[in-house]
Amino acid sequence: MKKIFVLILAAMLIVASSNIQAQTQVSFGARAGLNIANFSFDPDVATGVTKSSRTGFKFGGALEVGFAPMFALQVEPMFSTGGSELSGPGGKLTFKTSYIEIPILFKVKIPVAGSVVPYAFVGPNLGLVLSSKSLLEAGGQSQETDWKDQTSSINFALDFGAGAGFKVAPLTTILLDVRYSLGLSNMLNDKGKQAYGGDQSIKTTGFQIIAGVMFGLN
Repeated sequence: MKKIFVLILAAMLIVASSNIQAQTQVSFGARAGLNIANFSFDPDVATGVTKSSRTGFKFGGALEVGFAPMFALQVEPMFSTGGSELSGPGGKLTFKTSYIEIPILFKVKIPVAGSVVPYAFVGPNLGLVLSSKSLLEAGGQSQETDWKDQTSSINFALDFGAGAGFKVAPLTTILLDVRYSLGLSNMLNDKGKQAYGGDQSIKTTGFQIIAGVMFGLN
């Protein structure tokens, strides 16, 4: 999966460099939104156990470099929380995670008349794990466990989605987009795999709604 991540990033850089002759348009800003997160288990959870999402949040900055009127690269370093919930006859287990994420998105803007600019994007997302915890609630009691030592320090994902920019001033644009983040790497390290029997894979997923504002420099 790491090779796929590197190939996607290399392809994006090649496309960007092929347009380097064009005048670059640089903008920066802030982003924030919701992360409706979940885990994908392989093998899947046991029969009788219900898996559900956990709503987290994201916030951070963004830098966009346009290499042509329709094409741009956008880097978005953000703090993000997520996780998943498992419920069964014995109680509920909530996984809580936090990351510093760095999506590097190849963005295609659709030229239309007016102040609204639709766009679509795709790109790799590098996540640096800050915390991994689980909360077990059963029999009227609760116990929180830190399992960061069972979690890989880096999480690779592929982000893709679409949105629109609303130009409210010559150099100011409001952005709103929806995206899906598909985990590519197993978030369990060797110790974590052993704790789950040696062959367990857990990958992150997330449906995200993110708004922001961008300020042009030129």
